[in-house]
Amino acid sequence: MADIDLLKYARARDDYELGERIKAALMLEALYRVEANPNQSVEGVKMMNWILDNPLQPIDLMTAFVATMPEVSAKVTLLDGGGINTSEVRDADIRYAIGSKWNVVAGKRFAA
Repeated sequence: MADIDLLKYARARDDYELGERIKAALMLEALYRVEANPNQSVEGVKMMNWILDNPLQPIDLMTAFVATMPEVSAKVTLLDGGGINTSEVRDADIRYAIGSKWNVVAGKRFAA
């Protein structure tokens, strides 16, 4: 079998449906943070507020983190002809990646 992980990462990052699911999960995480009011960095609060003000807008760094998460990429299938299937990727894995990378992405994207 050919080594195709890098190709899977690139195609998953650009997959429309996976991108929509990631944006929805970002919105859900931001809404959770509004209600739960966890201790957050200044950058984390900025990202939460930006997402709430710009719902369903992508954050490219978060999309890259999700697309390269082993649990996600393991469920990505490259199809003959260059297509991709991400329907086996679990919502829970997307949401986990977003929660676990929240502070990293916020620190990089929303630094003062």
